[in-house]
Amino acid sequence: MKKAIKWIWLTLAIFFFPVLTTYASPNTSEERADEEQKIGEIASKNEVIYANLQSGGNLKGVYVVNSFELTKPGIIDDYGDYTEIKNLTDTSAIEQDNNNVRINAETDNFFYQGNLEEKKELPWQFTIDYYIDGKEVNPDDIPGMTGDVEITIDVKQNKDVAATFFENYMLQISVPLNTDYFQDIKAEDATIANAGKNKQISFTMMPDEEKKFSIEATTDQFEIDGIEIAALPPSMAVDAPDTDELTEEFQSLTDAIGEIDNGVGELRDGMDGLASGLHQLEDGSAQYKNGMDELNGSSSQLTDASSQINDALATVQEEVEKASGITALEELEDLDLAVSEMISGLEELADGMDQFGSNYEKANQALQDAMKQIPESNITETDIAALYESDTDQEVIEELVATYQAAQTVKGAYDAASEAFGSVGPSLHTFSESTREAANYLRALTAGLEESISQIDVDESVNQLITGVEEMATNYNQFHEGLIAYTNGVNELATSYQGIHDGIGESADGADRLTDGAGELRNGTTQLHDATSNIPEEMQEEIDSMLSQYDKSDFEPISFVSEKNNELTDSVQFVIRTDSLKQEQETETADDAPEEKEGFFEKLKNLFR
Repeated sequence: MKKAIKWIWLTLAIFFFPVLTTYASPNTSEERADEEQKIGEIASKNEVIYANLQSGGNLKGVYVVNSFELTKPGIIDDYGDYTEIKNLTDTSAIEQDNNNVRINAETDNFFYQGNLEEKKELPWQFTIDYYIDGKEVNPDDIPGMTGDVEITIDVKQNKDVAATFFENYMLQISVPLNTDYFQDIKAEDATIANAGKNKQISFTMMPDEEKKFSIEATTDQFEIDGIEIAALPPSMAVDAPDTDELTEEFQSLTDAIGEIDNGVGELRDGMDGLASGLHQLEDGSAQYKNGMDELNGSSSQLTDASSQINDALATVQEEVEKASGITALEELEDLDLAVSEMISGLEELADGMDQFGSNYEKANQALQDAMKQIPESNITETDIAALYESDTDQEVIEELVATYQAAQTVKGAYDAASEAFGSVGPSLHTFSESTREAANYLRALTAGLEESISQIDVDESVNQLITGVEEMATNYNQFHEGLIAYTNGVNELATSYQGIHDGIGESADGADRLTDGAGELRNGTTQLHDATSNIPEEMQEEIDSMLSQYDKSDFEPISFVSEKNNELTDSVQFVIRTDSLKQEQETETADDAPEEKEGFFEKLKNLFR
């Protein structure tokens, strides 16, 4: 018994002697502590914001774990509107005066927790909805339900909170689905990873974005752990890519568009020249057509006159053959009068042919000048293909191409027939000269007859006259048949040329439309060139803007709790979690609770009971 009491006193001495010693000289310890106590120096501060959400996304509570890295331990100050604070490093007390928190940090790293007021809100607003077989279900009622499931997570900016975190923080949303309960899992824009029995559905939302995510699956027992959301600034710096080659290619494109614009301008000028030439051709063709119509109209007069001359010669021939002696002489006098009239008719015919030949030469020259106004064919199939590939109305292009081809066809036809057109004038001149020669021959014949009637034997002269008249009648009949064939040809030419003239007129009208279409095409290519000329610079600006949207490497963190902490705050992170949705389990009764083991101090106290 004495031995047991001795061990009790020894144990009490071990535990209580330091306490007695400490309180034996309190003033000495406090003075030493005051002397050693110094102000600490903070190297950096980090904040981790923990937020609890209800299953539907409403905020339940927020607390902050503050961590400090100290270059020198000692007294440090922090700031925050905390309703409760807790030392997570040691058992020392933390002083709080309104929003000022004073800490005596004795180590290089110090941690404490501060619970924020209920009015403190997050920079994001979360709305989480649950659907079974297409019908929305209250989160409290969904555990244990079966069917086709859809979970939607709608994330928006909280306008009541400073936009710094929303604009610079990236969200990582993770939804764990147990494959024992969920099958046929689908989630657009998500990464699905295996984590044991769970499928981890992960969504990423970039800074300054609002987005709605959706998960679809089939369940035979709805049950999920909480949805976890992490928010932090992107840590990587986005290096700008080398865009020189790309911008050079776009510059080549804009240069090519400029060349197309210039080419279309030249095409428009060429079409304008073509239209002008075709209109001149149309004017010359009209003159030529009028001359041909005039010639065709006078052809009947020519043939009628020639027919009368031919008939007269036939009559003369018959009468001469009947003539003899004195009677022949009398008839020759009548013949002289008839031949004189014939000579006058031939000379009038020759004069008419000269006038017609002159008019024809003028009309033909006008036609030739007009044909020269049609440009040479220098538009290639490639140029025409480029027109078809442009944004111009395809019907306009079809008409333009048809007009151009028609103009070239007319020019080719004229070039092929130009020799024939050119031979008409000389033929008319030859015909006129031949007619004059016939008239001169008749005049010489009558003059010879008048001079020699009295000097020659009548019968012999009559025989010579008969021979001459027969020869002249035969030659003139051949001439008359040639004249008939010629006038028939003029009539056919005049009739067929009407179609050529109409075609020239249609070509001129088509060329006008072609010019208008080329002008519209030029306006379009000019607008295209103006719109694309700055593409390289605009593209570079857009790339720079996109990179700046995601490159937050120059972001300077600020404190979520108090702006007084901004200067020392090195990082702020958010860890957000929703409530789990599980069926309630039966709780253990007090009788079933395991018996607590008796600790050392309990045993020590029991010694004094």
